[in-house]
Amino acid sequence: MLRCYRRSQPLQFAVSALLALAACAPASGPAAPAKPAAPSNAPAGPGAAPAAPAPAAPTAPAQPTAQAPPPAPTHLRMAYQRLAVDVGFYVAEARGYLTQEGIDLEQIYFANGSEAMPALATGQLEIGGGAANPAMFNALARGIPLKAVADRGTFRPGSPGDQAIVVRKEVWDRGQGRRLEDLKDLTLGIVSPGKGTTSGCALSAGLQRVGLTLDDMHIEGLSFADMVGALANGAVDAAMISEPFMSRARRQGTIVRLMGVEDLYPNFTLTTLGLHEELYKNRPVAKGLVKAYIRGIRDYLDARAGRTSEADRAQVEDIIARATNLDAATVHEMDPPNFNPNGLPNKESMHYCYQFFRDLGLVPQPIPDATFANLWGTDLVEEVLNDIGRRPED
Repeated sequence: MLRCYRRSQPLQFAVSALLALAACAPASGPAAPAKPAAPSNAPAGPGAAPAAPAPAAPTAPAQPTAQAPPPAPTHLRMAYQRLAVDVGFYVAEARGYLTQEGIDLEQIYFANGSEAMPALATGQLEIGGGAANPAMFNALARGIPLKAVADRGTFRPGSPGDQAIVVRKEVWDRGQGRRLEDLKDLTLGIVSPGKGTTSGCALSAGLQRVGLTLDDMHIEGLSFADMVGALANGAVDAAMISEPFMSRARRQGTIVRLMGVEDLYPNFTLTTLGLHEELYKNRPVAKGLVKAYIRGIRDYLDARAGRTSEADRAQVEDIIARATNLDAATVHEMDPPNFNPNGLPNKESMHYCYQFFRDLGLVPQPIPDATFANLWGTDLVEEVLNDIGRRPED
């Protein structure tokens, strides 16, 4: 086969040319018969030099053993909403942790977790969020093949999280809205549809401690984005708002933070990392995914807690900014999402929300205890922790 090279190779070309000329030269008549070789034991003639020993036959160079090509990465599809709560995956991808585990992760945008649930149920996604909301519980009651595996956002006490109750500054300056029980006299914005959300569930737990329920509140259903303007123009007196919108309102000087979800329900797990059951059963791939995810979470927690350099924190914040379409200044200012450093969710808070939504009539079909028990796939996290070790959780 003729091959073209960009560079000439003089020595190889010369040898090739000589061989070509030799092959093309005309034959020169019959060759003289060769003299028979003397037997090896024949005596040497007079004055003859001793015969040199015959050279050893050249050893053929060892051929390198062909190595099998590395296996193709496993392609996985994940639902996401450009939220900072997925920082574990953002960091794991940016720092090559997913690649090290042989995983090619495709992130598919959905407006909210409820819209992603049907795609996860039908196997169009392998990874999604298991939010503690009616959509997830109703899907579970219908037999969705989902495993709630790891923590995807837990409000840990002592660490201000990315969702909180804020009071309009003008109301605060009048001496109102200083305590949780004061909210019953105010208009409170909660993300739509209001009561039937994880925000409503967490708030109800806090209200119970002061002898109130959501029915005692004047609730206005809003998107998080709309809360910024509503707080500024007085359409609501307070709101249960999430980042980055809380930072935007704070920058405008229109709010005062009253308390976070970590105060309403300490260690409240907002959502879990959900895997389709087929992925969960594929143990090597599932373990690799969770290992990369927990490594990303720990990098993030270390950077935010100041356990690494300022340059490392800036790099992590830049990763979040690029993934969420936020500017780096907002990411630096905002109250961050928090996580269990060992990736374990709070199952108790998930059960609390299930019963809360059942009482509201938003989960009409009860979930059998066996089905609820089958939901949890945290044994996968335990297997990963046996490999990478545990961290203190306080």
